[in-house]
Amino acid sequence: MDFKKEFLKYYQYWPWFLLSLIVFVGAAFIFIKITPSTYETSATVLIDKKQEDQTKVITINTAEKNNEDNLEDEIRLMTSNEFLLDVVKKLNLNFSFFEKVYTVQNNRVKEVPFALIPTVSKDSLPEASYEIKIIKEGFVVTDLETEEVFNVKGYASNEVIDGLPFKIQLSAKGKKDPAKYFESEYKVSVEPTALAVKNLKLALSVTTDEKAKGVIELSHVGSSPVRSRDILSEIIVLLDQHIVLNKQKVFKNTVSYLNQRIKNFSKEKDSIESIKEKYLQNNEIAVMDNYVVEKTADRSHKIENSSLNEKQISLANFALNDIRQAGPTQTLGTGYNLDSPSVNQMLINYNAKILDSQMILERAQPNNPAYISLMTQLRVQKQELLNTLQGYLNFLNQNSKANRAEQNIADAKLKSIPTQDKVLGNINSSLSLKEETYVALLQKREEAVLNGAILESNLKTLNAPETNYSAIFPQPKAFMIGAFLFGLLLPFGIVYLRLFLDTKLHNEEDIQKVIADVPILGHIPKISRNERLNNTATSRSMIAEASRALVSNISYLLPKRIENKGNVILFTSSIQGEGKSFCAFHNAVTLSNLNKKVLLIGIDLRNPQLHDYFNIDRKEAGLSNFLANKSVDWKEFLQKDNSYSKNLDVLFAGETPPNPSQLITNSNFEALIEEAKLVYDFIILDTAPVQIVSDTLNFSYLADVTVFVVKYDFTDKSNLVQASSLIKKQQLKNVGILINGVVMKTAYGYGYGVNYGYQYKEAKEKKPWYKRGVAIKEA
Repeated sequence: MDFKKEFLKYYQYWPWFLLSLIVFVGAAFIFIKITPSTYETSATVLIDKKQEDQTKVITINTAEKNNEDNLEDEIRLMTSNEFLLDVVKKLNLNFSFFEKVYTVQNNRVKEVPFALIPTVSKDSLPEASYEIKIIKEGFVVTDLETEEVFNVKGYASNEVIDGLPFKIQLSAKGKKDPAKYFESEYKVSVEPTALAVKNLKLALSVTTDEKAKGVIELSHVGSSPVRSRDILSEIIVLLDQHIVLNKQKVFKNTVSYLNQRIKNFSKEKDSIESIKEKYLQNNEIAVMDNYVVEKTADRSHKIENSSLNEKQISLANFALNDIRQAGPTQTLGTGYNLDSPSVNQMLINYNAKILDSQMILERAQPNNPAYISLMTQLRVQKQELLNTLQGYLNFLNQNSKANRAEQNIADAKLKSIPTQDKVLGNINSSLSLKEETYVALLQKREEAVLNGAILESNLKTLNAPETNYSAIFPQPKAFMIGAFLFGLLLPFGIVYLRLFLDTKLHNEEDIQKVIADVPILGHIPKISRNERLNNTATSRSMIAEASRALVSNISYLLPKRIENKGNVILFTSSIQGEGKSFCAFHNAVTLSNLNKKVLLIGIDLRNPQLHDYFNIDRKEAGLSNFLANKSVDWKEFLQKDNSYSKNLDVLFAGETPPNPSQLITNSNFEALIEEAKLVYDFIILDTAPVQIVSDTLNFSYLADVTVFVVKYDFTDKSNLVQASSLIKKQQLKNVGILINGVVMKTAYGYGYGVNYGYQYKEAKEKKPWYKRGVAIKEA
């Protein structure tokens, strides 16, 4: 990259850079001077969450406690509209007072010698500004928006004035010497409460210190450090009050809750005790342990009784069978171990009867009446014994059934003991839990009462509100540097965008990117109308030197002469306005001044331009008249008398014909050229643009050299694409490109550093720099 060239691309616009710097740096300087400085006031407070937890009546203990230093609730409180509304009301932020120091800048003051008493609700105050002057008769109040003036008579007036949302009176300090304030002017800004809260919220910043737990940083940005400090102090005071009030509210709610819970638990405890009492009564339980022992002993006793009863049944059956099998005179056994005294006594009586009757039984005969009577008695007594024993056996069987029933009942009661114990255990657990909770609630209530007696805030002010008097807005150094950079970047960006979107030709590189193999013949500088004709043989003007360089470069393209004939040089362009007639004219003049016989022909029959350089009427007869009439000699239409050179003859285009293409293509024009070659050294053809009409392409083959004219900062790059196509198709032969209208000063750096060996000053009128870029119309 050629940095010098890139620099010069932008350097040519230096006046705009300078103007931009002056505008923006000047605007920044004025802005800094007229804008009140804004300062930041900050304060730091500590909220001890651990102290707050220690004073809590009810705490939640978890393995992983939530962030105990989370201050989101406090921050949300301080930035809430309700909280800031209290600050606005306490500090009367609906009114802002200024003392006029300059006409554009005011000095905010905290105290003024007058007092404003709103006549409407502060919520309904208008957003307005007023200028207040204290005069001998009273006050003069001016609405700065409507410029309406209100005169208030007296210094202690209670008069309500239509159009003013307040009454005004002198303060106690102002009443001492009102004349002291006659020269002072004050400005009052009034705003409704909602807007004051909004502005306060925008100016306030509340953040936490990540490094220090529990620390809140407060900052307020404003033009009055005193007011900012008052705002932060009031916020800290209100926050402290809110913390205490919140603790009092928590205390009251906690005590109320505890009282309600104690009452409920007392009822629940009594209810459980009643349930236990009824359960013990219904199950005939005095003490559960004694009840278990009693029921276990009862079951054992029932089992023992049943066992003894079964043993007696077995003994009774044995005795009954043994007695039935015994003989009539055989004594019965008495070792049956029957638990029946009557049976045992009857056995003894029976055996005693046999023993008493033994002699009769042994001596008497069976038919002996005494023997028969005794045997009858023995049979009767034995039968009575059997009946009694059978009755005893029946009694034992009945007892066995009863014992089994009682044993089943005892077994059932014994089996139900675990269930009863479980139910009773649950009742006892519930009762115990209720009792423990009841006692804990009583203890918590006592703690709450004690904590309420010593309730205090856990907020501490670490750093009182302090103002950093290094203004944060506007910062002069940053503003000036920013304005300087912006003053450079804005025109740079505009120029860059202009160059980026620019499709015009500006240098040889632009041409070579489209047509690489076509030589550049030279550069024709842009000159004013008065200077364009200064191309005499002895002229040292820029146009003269450029034309001589063009002639020299064209000579390298001319083919070698085989015959002693003149050369044909064709000047054309893509579109109208690129200066081909201008270049053809100067080329012809330059050649003629070199003692060459030159014929300049205007072949642009549609829009001829050459007549302007010779002050000839456009309707002057010329080429078109010759082409339309073969019998006329073309030499009759030549203009030989001109002030530029005696070697220059001109054949103008003539009257504009209705059919220029047909005239150009007839044989008359080619015959003219062939004849002119024998007379002139050079024939210069000023033709029509090739992109607009095809006239030039019809005779372009006659040219020895084709000079394709493009105009600096005028010709579009797309026009060269068509020219390149014509060159490739050989519709234009032996082509060289001439760049016309180059602004030599601004074009330097684009490849146009033209230096012809001498430093020539163009004799032209000095113009302001802002008019130098304005193109002067060229013919």
